[in-house]
Amino acid sequence: MNNMTGEYAEALFALACENNSLKEYSSSLNTVLGFMEESPQYVELLASPSIPIDERLEAIDAAFGDLLPEHVLSFLKILCERQKIRGLRDCVREYDALLDACRNVSAANVISALELTQQQKDELKSKLEKMSGKDVVMNCSVDKSLIGGIVVEIDGRVIDGSLRHSLSEVKDVMGK
Repeated sequence: MNNMTGEYAEALFALACENNSLKEYSSSLNTVLGFMEESPQYVELLASPSIPIDERLEAIDAAFGDLLPEHVLSFLKILCERQKIRGLRDCVREYDALLDACRNVSAANVISALELTQQQKDELKSKLEKMSGKDVVMNCSVDKSLIGGIVVEIDGRVIDGSLRHSLSEVKDVMGK
């Protein structure tokens, strides 16, 4: 975690807790992030020191003024004023991590060589929940370069059960 993104995310999270708006703020942040990822020129406009700050803040109001809770709108303006708007993605990621921790949820990135069946996903989710002691939300993707097996990243740990990894270990043993 970057200190800046962590501090900004924690401040907004504290406001969200005070206002019982944890999910609403998360949803709003992710909406803004989605828009900014689709329109990188907008981020460049907000980050440009050659454009007066008043105009940049007005651009935020024009785009999001009626859509966002007041604190989320103010959060965006603070990032813009302090030349930190390019760090929004990291702030949102940190905010969502705080929300997951608060709700006792772990996010797991699962990469498999082939698409997992629903039964495989359910079994894996159950095992990960037992291992972590938390509810698990899985993000599954396919990477054919794995050859076979899966790689799971959860709570900062990587569990590599891929055939590629196993073959690499065999190669290392044979090379000695």
